Amino acid sequence: MVQETGAAGAIDIAVAAADVADLAISVSRRDGQFRQLTDDPSYVTDNSANVSATVRVDRFLPDRWGLSIPVTVHRTLVSSDPFYLSGTDLRGDALQGLRTPRTSSASYAFSARRIRQVHGGLARWMLDPVSLFGSYASGDARTTLSRASGSSYALNLDYTMTPNATVTRVAGMALRLNPSRIHFRSGVVGTDAERFTFVVPIQQAGDSAPPAVSRTRAWQNSGGVQLTPVTGMQLGVDAVSTRDLRDYGDSTTMGRLIRQQHSSLFGSDVGLETQRLLTTSIALTPRVSTWIRPRASLGSSFAFTRDPNARQPARTEGDTAGEFRVPAAFTNARRLETGAQLDTRRLAQAIFGDSSGVADWLGHITGLDVTYSTQQGSSFSRATDTPPAGYQLAFGGFDAFRQVDGLLATSAMQNTTLSTGGAAVLPRGLRANATYRLTRGVIWTLRTDAQVPIRTRAEEWPNGSINWSFSPPSRQLVGRLLSNVTARVGYRRVESSNEQPTFGTLGGSVALNSTIDKTFTPSAAVTWIGGVFTSFDLSRTTSDRLSAGNLFRSVRDAHNATVTFSFRPPTRGRWRSNIRTTAGYSVADNTTCLRRAGQKACVPYVDSRQTQAQLTMDTDLPTNMSAGLQMAYVLNEERQTNRKISQFVITAFVQLSTSVGQLR
Repeated sequence: MVQETGAAGAIDIAVAAADVADLAISVSRRDGQFRQLTDDPSYVTDNSANVSATVRVDRFLPDRWGLSIPVTVHRTLVSSDPFYLSGTDLRGDALQGLRTPRTSSASYAFSARRIRQVHGGLARWMLDPVSLFGSYASGDARTTLSRASGSSYALNLDYTMTPNATVTRVAGMALRLNPSRIHFRSGVVGTDAERFTFVVPIQQAGDSAPPAVSRTRAWQNSGGVQLTPVTGMQLGVDAVSTRDLRDYGDSTTMGRLIRQQHSSLFGSDVGLETQRLLTTSIALTPRVSTWIRPRASLGSSFAFTRDPNARQPARTEGDTAGEFRVPAAFTNARRLETGAQLDTRRLAQAIFGDSSGVADWLGHITGLDVTYSTQQGSSFSRATDTPPAGYQLAFGGFDAFRQVDGLLATSAMQNTTLSTGGAAVLPRGLRANATYRLTRGVIWTLRTDAQVPIRTRAEEWPNGSINWSFSPPSRQLVGRLLSNVTARVGYRRVESSNEQPTFGTLGGSVALNSTIDKTFTPSAAVTWIGGVFTSFDLSRTTSDRLSAGNLFRSVRDAHNATVTFSFRPPTRGRWRSNIRTTAGYSVADNTTCLRRAGQKACVPYVDSRQTQAQLTMDTDLPTNMSAGLQMAYVLNEERQTNRKISQFVITAFVQLSTSVGQLR
């Protein structure tokens, strides 16, 4: 069988009919005996065909209409004919009714829009912003034990308008009255799919299970308006609505409820709304002065979903009373952020004058920024209908998020964050930066029929670093030894706490958990004369976590040192490349201990250490070759289990690069 000859071939045809149409055809076949010189036959004959075409229908219309209407068609067919039945030595051609793998797909799409804009009149408002898009796709896939088919269609009408600004003067200020952008989209989408599964790969009567059927029919609408009434102010509202147009019948409770909650428009059934998204935004960036740049933004995001495929309906009054409704859920989030960026040099110049020493001193402070933000949000999972407009637009205080019309939120949260930071350029090549952040939050979560608070707090301070860079002059003694020195020292401390009521207790007792993390990270790097580079860094992190009176303390230390240089080989001749060398050494320790409530000693239960040394040497050889040698030693210790593992690895490699030109 291996001695049989295989064949493979492909044909590609591309036709371009000026700017009217394009056609591409691709056909290929590879039989089961075809193979490369060092490969085995696949014993599967693969056939594929692909046809795609694009026709510019607008070329057949009058040019004065100014339309663009491309129509695209794509068709694909892939089939496989196995020589043997999968997983056996049975000949496939000896089995009558064998299901062979096959895949086919087809897609059709068109779009229509105006490409020649007019400058005025009704056409600018009614025709230019309008575009139409439609598509249809179908396909099926067959394997030896399954078969699936499906189709989908979509038809969308878009309207996007950017009106010219209409500006009027009010109290000496330019005010734009009309929107800066208007967009709207409406479309219908639908899908149909079914899947069959079979017991055996040979076609037999009644060998398939009942098909799994999926069907969707939806009407989607979206729109939005953006306003820029004055310079430095932007307002926007966007909404998306999806309506389910499927008929669920009246044989089930859910089906009858869906029919009752259907809506009508101009006497036509427009289905049941299953999704709604509503976002609002306001952004302010006023120009106050050259030394301060304030900013403020306010935004909300509302989402509503209704589940027509739920098993059980929901009641409007708790779980046992009220009318039946299709289960729904909704969420909303509102975020307010204010801040300002300060230019200390320009501030001092405005107060003390351009040539004052205070302005020169404050000019070393850069990137000073202050930000305050607050975020509120809630989610309702036991709803039956859409909430009022006040909740959708995020009006009211935090209490309006915790409950809507007597319905308690499943969860509601409120967070506030204050952060500031800046940098200072100091003499002698020093640069320092520092940041501060304080976050407070409360989450009201629903337990049975009441909401309980979970309070959090996190403070990050101090948090900063000092960087130093020094390049000595070459005429000095130090400059004759090294060319550059850089060093950095960083420190960060974060304290966080979590407070929540305990279960099954009286008197309002709470459980308090707190964590304090400290990180110290010094590092240094020196570039020596002669191309020698050395670096060293250290990291020490400690974490103290207090939970239920027990203290968990973790300490992690890491040290790393590297030396990089290159030297000439001792031999002479055509070998002119230097040998690049890198040596490194690192140590890492990780320990964790537990101090129980009422005890003084912290008992360690994790003590792991790792030591690693590595040497790497590589160079370029003549005739497009490179070679290298790497040696590494690794020692891992798990002292809590009295286990130690060491490894020594030597790796040598040679790389050859060749070029044989280009065949055409």
